[in-house]
Amino acid sequence: MIYMDLEKIYKERNIPNKYILAIVVSARARQLSERKGVAASDEKFITSAVDDLMKGRIKYTVVEAVAPKNTDEPVEI
Repeated sequence: MIYMDLEKIYKERNIPNKYILAIVVSARARQLSERKGVAASDEKFITSAVDDLMKGRIKYTVVEAVAPKNTDEPVEI
């Protein structure tokens, strides 16, 4: 098993916390796993995703949640 210092990675890449790091890495790993026509390599998708993040190949944005407008109508959930 390859050791990766995740705290160092998210601090170096200016990722706010380890939870967002996990989301970014898992999204990239899913992209890699869903590629069609790409031969499987010996490296795992998570390892490749973390490597891409460390080398700056991944860009991400955090989208802020928008609060609903203040209305008197009930909101369905």
